[in-house]
Amino acid sequence: MFLNARDIAVLALRDRAGNVSAHLDRLLEQNPCSPADRAFARELALGTIRRRGTLDAVLDAFLREPGHRPPGAVPDILHVGLYQLLFLDRVPDHAAVNEAVQQTERFHHKRQSGLVNGVLRSILRAISPATDGPPPAARDVLPISTARSRRFDRAVFADPQAQPGAYLAGAYSLPEALATRWVRNFGGLAKAAQLAAHADARAPIIVRVNTLRSDLDRARTALEADGVSAVPHVNGKSLVLAEHVHVAGLAVFAEGLIQPQDPTATAAALAAEVAPGMSVLDFCAAPGTKTTLLAERMDNRGRITALDVNEHKLQRITDNCARLGVRIVETRLSETAGGLEPQSYDVVLVDAPCSNTGVLSRRAEARWHFSAESLSSSVRDQQFLLAAGAQFVKPGGRLVYSTCSLEPEENASLAAGFAARHSNFRLLDEKLTLPGGADDPARWRDGGYYAVFRAS
Repeated sequence: MFLNARDIAVLALRDRAGNVSAHLDRLLEQNPCSPADRAFARELALGTIRRRGTLDAVLDAFLREPGHRPPGAVPDILHVGLYQLLFLDRVPDHAAVNEAVQQTERFHHKRQSGLVNGVLRSILRAISPATDGPPPAARDVLPISTARSRRFDRAVFADPQAQPGAYLAGAYSLPEALATRWVRNFGGLAKAAQLAAHADARAPIIVRVNTLRSDLDRARTALEADGVSAVPHVNGKSLVLAEHVHVAGLAVFAEGLIQPQDPTATAAALAAEVAPGMSVLDFCAAPGTKTTLLAERMDNRGRITALDVNEHKLQRITDNCARLGVRIVETRLSETAGGLEPQSYDVVLVDAPCSNTGVLSRRAEARWHFSAESLSSSVRDQQFLLAAGAQFVKPGGRLVYSTCSLEPEENASLAAGFAARHSNFRLLDEKLTLPGGADDPARWRDGGYYAVFRAS
């Protein structure tokens, strides 16, 4: 049957493996639609999964049996309809409700159409129009962004004073375990709410300019020739696109003038301080974003060995290198690292897999994968990777460890523990970058961490 944007969004949300983004991409490939419908389906699916915790809190305040969910696709239909009512000004309320009701029939749940209609219309009657200004922390206030909110006619969220973690989890859509950690780790509810609001924002597209083939001015002109306006980022190395576009479909991308990369990730690679002629080892290198930046800084002179766990990931590195004009990268499977010569690299970069808590705005479903158990598992893997990478650093060389996490166990605590266990490595520098710039795309930054060690 023909699938419209709302149907594609509901189907994407029904991916029980928890990877909504990948399922959405598959559905869009299988169901060609206009660029506008593609963008709408993406907004609905990713926006809904991002704000799922808030949508559930609102539904619980209006359902006769809080916590009970109707069968099949109905909860996802309710989520998509409610997301439009609460967060999308451009969608008329009647259209969002009517489409949700019609979806119950298309998804074979016609008997639930009255429930869907009644709940959504009840919520519409109970909420105010959006108002400008920083959202106050209150049980009846829905934060839409850092500068807009709406008010319900009843309490929806937990008491922010008595239960700050539970309040943050509901109002800003986080797992309560993560929300409670942020309240504790960042000095209280106010700062934690700023970080959570950033996690709920729609991240701008930021591209690094490939200095092997272009500069800021020429890349900006080429983007404008593609019909895309851009402004320089304050880091002086990147451009921020004025609208969301399919970057891989642009001529300027195909010609290798730009590479999508957040400024925080750019800064982590620059901390390696590579130079032409060096030998560099890049652990966990796919898709090659940092690898290719290192090659640019080396002016394509020297050698980079890029490791990852399977051939598919290595092919992505190879493809990016070819597109960007990088010629000094050799790819190898991680399992072959034991065949490399110890203490033979000037720089080793360990960009470790992590909890992703610094990049929740870009990885919509990542927040729902967070738990104490998953964090502990990540830390064990990171400790192993950092120790493995350390074997290959020359005396006097640099070891750079980076994550896109905000959690101290994955960052400063791990770096300190490594230095304590490896007396031949001295910590030279470390930096935790908190997410920011939600109100100013030219200053946008994801969260992340890096530590730089020198071997003796």
